Amino acid sequence: MSKIIAVSRKAISQLTTPQLLKSGLFLTWTASILMLIATITGIQGQRQAIKTVGEDSTPSIVTAQRLKDALAGMDAYAVKELLVPPGQNPDAVKGFEERYQKLGERLVAAAENISYGDKERKPLETMQLGFGDYIAKLQQARDAHTRSDANAVLVAYRAAAEIMDNKLLPAADALDEVNLQAIERTYTQEKFTSGMFFAFIIISGVALIIVLVTLQLFLSQRMRRTLNPWLLAAVAIAIAFLNYTAAAFLSASAQLKVATEDAFMSIHSLRQARALTYIANAAASRYLLDPAFANNYEQAFLKNITKIAQLPSGQTFETVAAYYRIEGKKIDGFTGYLADELNSITFAGEREALRANLSTLSTYLTIDQTIRQLERSGKHQQAIALCIGNKPGQSTWAFDEFKKANQKIMDINLAAFDKTIKQGFQDVDGFEITTPVAMSAIALLTLLGLLPRLKEYST
Repeated sequence: MSKIIAVSRKAISQLTTPQLLKSGLFLTWTASILMLIATITGIQGQRQAIKTVGEDSTPSIVTAQRLKDALAGMDAYAVKELLVPPGQNPDAVKGFEERYQKLGERLVAAAENISYGDKERKPLETMQLGFGDYIAKLQQARDAHTRSDANAVLVAYRAAAEIMDNKLLPAADALDEVNLQAIERTYTQEKFTSGMFFAFIIISGVALIIVLVTLQLFLSQRMRRTLNPWLLAAVAIAIAFLNYTAAAFLSASAQLKVATEDAFMSIHSLRQARALTYIANAAASRYLLDPAFANNYEQAFLKNITKIAQLPSGQTFETVAAYYRIEGKKIDGFTGYLADELNSITFAGEREALRANLSTLSTYLTIDQTIRQLERSGKHQQAIALCIGNKPGQSTWAFDEFKKANQKIMDINLAAFDKTIKQGFQDVDGFEITTPVAMSAIALLTLLGLLPRLKEYST
């Protein structure tokens, strides 16, 4: 290494002053080009990562979860319609129609936002085809219901439920998974490449500044020119642009981190919890409709609730919420999507909204226990009335309260997500213009600063 340095110094010492000045000009332009490439490539990578998270995958994931909501909600309303004589539950009919309409809108939205080809297209095709079969079987159940043919109702509805459980809901999950993997893959790759490009930007920027400062010192020592205003201007631009680029790059990375690790992960957990609550709600209604499979539906209900929030032994939702309010710490054994969200509180108002969501879930589960107790006691009609009722203290009312509380937390995280994605785009905006302008200005100023000195040797 020392021999290489010695040889380099000897070679440099043999160069004339004009050759050194031309070499300095060449190095300046080379460093400018390297910084231009590093900056634009790094910024474009950041922008693509922000776009993937903010515009491609996240909307598709939310749409997939909303499709799941619409499917499970529609099914729950259909069962509630079948629980009572035809025409006696207009709220269920209305709820079904609303969910039916939303499902159609969300299928269109999902089809318009396909980013990953067949990986998204196949689940959507499964939903579209399976949905037609589900509606056909459900209509058979409704027709039998109108005829008061209870056995035919169960046969037809079981077929519809099988399509819902084995085709439609798994297809919605598959659509969610495709985009979730894309976000995780993009974010993992971005964390690696952004660090690499940031280092490249810093190295090329510092190298450019060193070359410019070295030229200034060379002119001061060799040619008795204390200050070269053109070179000083080039140094100032290089330092200012490097600071601006580094700040923008770090800010964009920080915004992407907040959007992905904080806001998006909370949104995903909350949407999963919401979708599973819809599925559990449908299972609770099926429990009353089909006594032959009541145990299966009860287990399905409890399984989905456990995924949403599972309490540790000896705890209630009230004690868990109180503990978090007082201690602000994790509780061992408290698991599920709402537990994940509670353990990753980030934004103002999020903790209070989540405690309210836990409270509404507790109310809903208490009412569900009462429904099952009534059913087991032979009070079938009372159990149905409590299940389909939308007055305070009844199941539909409690479920709606849970949805409202869940949506409040969702709104907090969605607002934070939108804000950080917008700021991330702003951070990386315009570099394809400003970078060439800044590097061209540095190259031109260096030329203007060295050209008079070179002319002195040509005369």
